[in-house]
Amino acid sequence: MPKEQSYEKDLQFIEKIDKLVSRKVEFMAYFFSLAACLAAHTLYLILFAMAGVWAMVIFNIFSVCFYAGTIIAVRHVKGKTNLVYASLGEIVVHAAAATLCVGIQANFTMFLLMIIPLAFLMPNKNRYAPFVVMFVSVPLYGLLNFTYLKPGHELYHIENTISPTVFYVINILVGSFVLMYVATIYTVINRYTGCKLRVQNEQLRILASTDPLTKFENRRVMSRRLTETAAASEKTGESYIVGIGDLDDFKRVNDSFGHDMGDHVLEAVAGVITSALPDGGYAARWGGEEFLFVLPDTDTAQGVIMAQEMIHAVSELKLTCDGETVRITMTVGICEGQPGDDPEKVINRADSRLYKGKHGGKNRVEFTD
Repeated sequence: MPKEQSYEKDLQFIEKIDKLVSRKVEFMAYFFSLAACLAAHTLYLILFAMAGVWAMVIFNIFSVCFYAGTIIAVRHVKGKTNLVYASLGEIVVHAAAATLCVGIQANFTMFLLMIIPLAFLMPNKNRYAPFVVMFVSVPLYGLLNFTYLKPGHELYHIENTISPTVFYVINILVGSFVLMYVATIYTVINRYTGCKLRVQNEQLRILASTDPLTKFENRRVMSRRLTETAAASEKTGESYIVGIGDLDDFKRVNDSFGHDMGDHVLEAVAGVITSALPDGGYAARWGGEEFLFVLPDTDTAQGVIMAQEMIHAVSELKLTCDGETVRITMTVGICEGQPGDDPEKVINRADSRLYKGKHGGKNRVEFTD
């Protein structure tokens, strides 16, 4: 994919995510997550009641009330991540309590590991909070699995009923939902971060290589590209044209109409040069009011025609300031670079011809020494 298309695609994705991350969408994301926890604990409440595990019935009554409270609070609390970490704490305690009551066959300890990536993906200013979750969950997971590896230690003996299988299936379904949720968050965040980095790098590259006023390449980049054009000329045997255009009496524009108008003139002239360049040609802002353009695979006759069209278009610009017309002309010096020529010397000859044109009457193309 071309770099320009990739850059635009990255920008579109960033804008899409930035629009989604509004207060309303943020509220809905927290609301549905907490509502899902409320629904899950309501289901656990019913299942534990059916299994006769009354300690967990009482626990889940408090859990249901807790999540109902968080859903109400999510609209009013600014630090919404605190509600999520409180929920993660409830999940840790619930998983441990359920394992104490019914053993590891129901696989409640699975949640102790599943919440760890979620803790690290949460947007949180406290960078230590995810590590606290991890350092609590992992040892607790190991301790519970070691203690209840053999049946008989749990408080309620339901191993000979269908309840452990039901809990296991429900936990797998809930756990799968959590994993898909975490994977989706990670995928979006990872892509967003990658797009953001690429866009920032491209913007830095543009800032380092582009004149901010005219949007032309700057002198450093032009020198590199001209060197590449000269190298290509040696391979193909074709000549190329280097032209330097300078606005005539530009100081008068700044003195008479102000620097803002001068900037406007430079932008307008840059637009004319861009329109006049043939396919494969490129231009740069070479100095204050100087522009350098390069025409690969072009000879002097073709370069003169193109440069004459350019200065004619510049002279036809209709610019006004406070009702007064601002007239602009440009003088151009061009030089044909032959295969093997030093690009710097070609530039110097074009520059010398530019000043010959200035002394010879301005608003003209000069192509002889």
